[in-house]
Amino acid sequence: MKIQFAIDCLSFGRGIQLATAVEPYIDIIELGEEFIARYGHTAIREFKDLFPDKKILADLKIMDSGYKVGKPCLEAGADIITVCARAKEKTIAETIRACHELGKECFVDLVAVPDYEPYVEMLNKLGPDYVCFHLSGDDSRDGQEKTTERLNAMFEEVKRLDFKAKKVLSGAIRVENIEAVKSCNPYHVIIGRAIKEADDPAAVAKTFFEA
Repeated sequence: MKIQFAIDCLSFGRGIQLATAVEPYIDIIELGEEFIARYGHTAIREFKDLFPDKKILADLKIMDSGYKVGKPCLEAGADIITVCARAKEKTIAETIRACHELGKECFVDLVAVPDYEPYVEMLNKLGPDYVCFHLSGDDSRDGQEKTTERLNAMFEEVKRLDFKAKKVLSGAIRVENIEAVKSCNPYHVIIGRAIKEADDPAAVAKTFFEA
């Protein structure tokens, strides 16, 4: 199970500092939408230069003009870009085209999708590299009981549905629920707050890495 570390809501310097600290234990560095909104393509170029052995994911959450929006980020150094599953089918297809033309990867985010099943056939036809089951930040701030209930429901859907793309899990993943996460057999998981808010981010990243 690979580890993607999500950098968001941080200063540029703190993002670099944390990525450096956890580098031995992660496979993908995600530059979140808020981080990219603040620092733009400069962030993509800088992180790719600093961490050439890691895949850089630009979390663009594209909703329109997939090729035009995605290609410049790929050319800036992103290895993976994200598009929302709720975008038009053509938008998703054009994002995939931009990625595959440049030998890069496309990640479809199911965030805010109320029912995953209707997306299986379409996404299997379009052929993205990853499909992400994502409990949004907003949905993980309603208290621990609600968050756990939503996560467990999501995990059941991950196990049930037959997406051909690599399955990714994101949202409220912590050391305490890593066994439930592993039971879904994801290709990789996205960890943000559990690492960046820890007293010892490297130790927490290592725990996920060794799980």
